[in-house]
Amino acid sequence: MIMDRVYGRPCVEIVRMIYTKALRAVISSIILLEVANALRKYRVPNIAERIKSILSLPLRVVDVTIDDILRAIELSERRKISPYDALHITIMDRERVRMIISADKDFDRIDWVTRIDPKGFQKLKSSA
Repeated sequence: MIMDRVYGRPCVEIVRMIYTKALRAVISSIILLEVANALRKYRVPNIAERIKSILSLPLRVVDVTIDDILRAIELSERRKISPYDALHITIMDRERVRMIISADKDFDRIDWVTRIDPKGFQKLKSSA
């Protein structure tokens, strides 16, 4: 969340890297709803315009399918993780994405997923 005291600056830098195509990004359509919900909680005005600005970035947005949802529910029950996290993992698997930038440590429980905390992303980028 850009307004977050801990993650705001790192997330701004990540968005900047997506904008300049220094970082290729894939998101699912559900992410747009998650962002809209977070903005609503912060009482941010013009949420639709802000979501459209995300969509203007050079990133790929993939749709969520019924099969994704069913697989995510099974994964959620099997791995004892949030259905939303399981949905992200299911879509990552379908799209052959192995890295996620997230503060959510539950992604660390999936062996083939490499989670990078937004705060640590800058360090990783500068060491590459």
